[in-house]
Amino acid sequence: MAGPPLLQRAAMKGFIAAIFVLGVIRFVLTVTGVPDSIVKFSSMTVAIAVGTIYFALTTDTHKERLRASYLLLIPYMIIEVAALGYSWVSGNQNIFHSHDYSFGMPISYHTIGHLVGGLTWEPLVVFLLMEIIWVIAHLSRRERVPRSGG
Repeated sequence: MAGPPLLQRAAMKGFIAAIFVLGVIRFVLTVTGVPDSIVKFSSMTVAIAVGTIYFALTTDTHKERLRASYLLLIPYMIIEVAALGYSWVSGNQNIFHSHDYSFGMPISYHTIGHLVGGLTWEPLVVFLLMEIIWVIAHLSRRERVPRSGG
């Protein structure tokens, strides 16, 4: 079911760009004083979720899905760590370290946590979700295929 490799690469570039642009919009909105209740709608998580579903359904191998999970999280991690770093250095609060997202931990722990998480468990969770979606889709396709034989 996978598309040609060029199509996969183009789709990944599109998702990476979308996640990055949404993160930049989120950062610009929050540092210019737009309320968090509005800023939260510029969601990198939604773009990652759509990418997770897309690549779960359009990749053929576990290795491709693992690679896709890391590539989807890289722009998120870059924006998140940069925005947290900005808050850490400037002392200016932004949505990336709001109480809703920081669980009350200090900015230093939150920043380091995202850096470590973005390289380890976060992409692995996305990969696991891709695998679950792939299995469900694979099993549902098998059940719809008529059996031949006697």
